[in-house]
Amino acid sequence: MKNSLLKTILFVLTMLMLFSFALQKQTKLFKFKPLNGVFYPAPEPKLSFDAYRTGQYQAQVEPFLKENIGFREPLIRLYNQYLFDFYKKTFNNDIIFGKDHWLYFIQHVNEYYGTEIYRWYDSWEEARAKYDIEAKRMMKLRGVLKDYGVEFFVFMAPQKGFLYPEHLPNRVKDTTTVSAREYFSAKFDEYDFPYIEMTKWFQSVKEADTLPYLLFPETGAHWSFSAAWATDSLMRFMGALKGIELPKLHYGPLRECSESTKEEFYDIEGLANLMRPIPHKERLVESEVTYTVDSTTTLPSALFVGTSFLMQMYHYIPFSEVFPGSQYWYYNSTVYYGDGYKRMTHVPNLDVLQSLLDADYVVWFTEGDQMCKASFNFVEMALLYLCIDEEERDLARQRLIDSLGNDPDYMKQHEGLAGLELENALWNKADGMLFLYPERYFPELAGDSIPTARNSRIPEALIIKDIKQDSAWMMNLRCQTVIHNTDLEAILSMEAQNVLNGRPLMRDEQNVVSRQTIVESLVREMEDEIRGNAQLMESIREKAAANGISVEEQIHADAAWIVNYQIEQGEIKF
Repeated sequence: MKNSLLKTILFVLTMLMLFSFALQKQTKLFKFKPLNGVFYPAPEPKLSFDAYRTGQYQAQVEPFLKENIGFREPLIRLYNQYLFDFYKKTFNNDIIFGKDHWLYFIQHVNEYYGTEIYRWYDSWEEARAKYDIEAKRMMKLRGVLKDYGVEFFVFMAPQKGFLYPEHLPNRVKDTTTVSAREYFSAKFDEYDFPYIEMTKWFQSVKEADTLPYLLFPETGAHWSFSAAWATDSLMRFMGALKGIELPKLHYGPLRECSESTKEEFYDIEGLANLMRPIPHKERLVESEVTYTVDSTTTLPSALFVGTSFLMQMYHYIPFSEVFPGSQYWYYNSTVYYGDGYKRMTHVPNLDVLQSLLDADYVVWFTEGDQMCKASFNFVEMALLYLCIDEEERDLARQRLIDSLGNDPDYMKQHEGLAGLELENALWNKADGMLFLYPERYFPELAGDSIPTARNSRIPEALIIKDIKQDSAWMMNLRCQTVIHNTDLEAILSMEAQNVLNGRPLMRDEQNVVSRQTIVESLVREMEDEIRGNAQLMESIREKAAANGISVEEQIHADAAWIVNYQIEQGEIKF
């Protein structure tokens, strides 16, 4: 009797639980904090006789239900908390639990113990050969850019594992390797290549015990308010390279960080997706950072290419004001620019040559752990764009495409592709080969010396750079975009050719275009830019739904707001 009653109770509870899961899935009655991390949603399975017969439907149902079950978020957090409390484990393979509740990413631990290279190379000898090639390419790129008044250097942010090794898990150190940071530093010294290496400086600061806060959060991957102090070193270094004065930074009194800032800086902990916060012994602090300029101060343009460590700098420092017109190429892929780096595009959408030459400084911004992977093909790409004409690059790419198309082994790997899909696969493979080993296909880039070959577009690009620095000239050319019904990029190219060939300048023509017409033209350009940004369009659709208007109406409203804000901030001058 008791067993029967128990079974009935368990059955009822199970049914209630399943009903509540289904109800939560359908109604989203309870709102839970989203899980952190990158997720690739499982496609919703479509039931058909063939899909059921072959088992395809069943195989797709399981992952879909796992992702869409009610109460998924708290269940995952509860299980993660169980693993953390009892076993100090996590399903996130990138997270390593250290001592005293400290958390590290796997590269922090591996690099300290000398094993990070084995995630990317088969041997230390292979890694060292790659480092030698990359350091030489950086030296060449610096030489090319310096010919046009652009300073190129490397900034290496500090490494958490080397600053706080006392909290690392115990492992055996591989003494046959050298950290990428130390190896590149030695090569840069050999080439007299300018660089900043922050780990040693931060180690000395830690040993002196003069700062009332940690240089890295206990459960975070990136530097804390120490990033703001490092910005001062960065700006002083940049000023010394060109012999100019950059703005002076001023730091206010320290205060406790806001809860939102703490959550941002405890980023590894966030990725662990635990039920409750990890206890922190040390506090996170910040202060207001301001800057001053005077008649001797220069506000240079900079192109920063690299990793997420830069984000903490512009969290505290108004980069878009200190470095007007600057860009941040995140992992040489996503481009952030504009006020507060709030606007976004992608590197392939840019005129890469123009962006390189528009800058006063090009900074490869990374940390020692990431130097294993060198520059994410930025240096190779920059050399190609600066030294090789587009027509030559296209011809070399086409030769590679033809070669791949005649390679039976390669084609066998892609026998399921046809038409445009196959063409894209061949194009991407050939393009990747050009960027990976540019010296193989362009002898002009080989050897130990600075390349003498130059892209024939460089004279035009340099004139465009000068035009952009003249606000009156730029406004006249904006009028010409309306008159000629074309975009600003095309007008700038036309005007540069006028200068090169001694023809009358559009700048000197009498314009009869009203301010309103120019603003309307700018808004249309911004609308096109918004439509081309998938991430921004997702936000636009959400806002349109919330405001009860069409997507096109929301695009226009956002574009108009951005343009008017740019005018108010002086980014666009009339």
